[in-house]
Amino acid sequence: MKKLLYASLALCLAACGDKATTAPTNQLASNDFESIEGWTGDANPSLTKERAHSGRYSIKVDPAVEYSMGYNNLLGKISPSKMRKIKIKGWVYLPKGSTDVVLVTAVTDPADPSKPVLWDGMKLADQVKADSKWTEVEKEITLPDNVSYTHKLGVYLWRTGAPNTAYLDDLVIEKAE
Repeated sequence: MKKLLYASLALCLAACGDKATTAPTNQLASNDFESIEGWTGDANPSLTKERAHSGRYSIKVDPAVEYSMGYNNLLGKISPSKMRKIKIKGWVYLPKGSTDVVLVTAVTDPADPSKPVLWDGMKLADQVKADSKWTEVEKEITLPDNVSYTHKLGVYLWRTGAPNTAYLDDLVIEKAE
């Protein structure tokens, strides 16, 4: 009986140990959109089960959803050192036919969010060569010298009037220096 108790205790302690992380050291943030369901309420019509690159969820834009949910955080919270470049990566699904969907990366000053310090739009149709197929896209972005820890980084999909639905999954933001 004591052996069973000790074996159970050892198993419990092993299960409580630190789990190894597989995230690269340059990764600042990532999301596969699986953990968002239930946490965001019904106010995010861009979260969908219609298509997914991995898991069950992705985000979308369509004629009813102009802007998707996305990443939004202070630069000082995601990196302890000043960044010069970041890389945005993700998996995109565009249906047949052209679409003008843009993956936006923006840096704003919270004191004046109406004037972005940086705004970069990756036209997904320029990156995706095969319709109706998940395609990995990435872009390296150089941050302006005047960016500080108090500026906010935002990454999201923008429909730009496209008539078709576009999907994004497995979004990764990396430090690219």
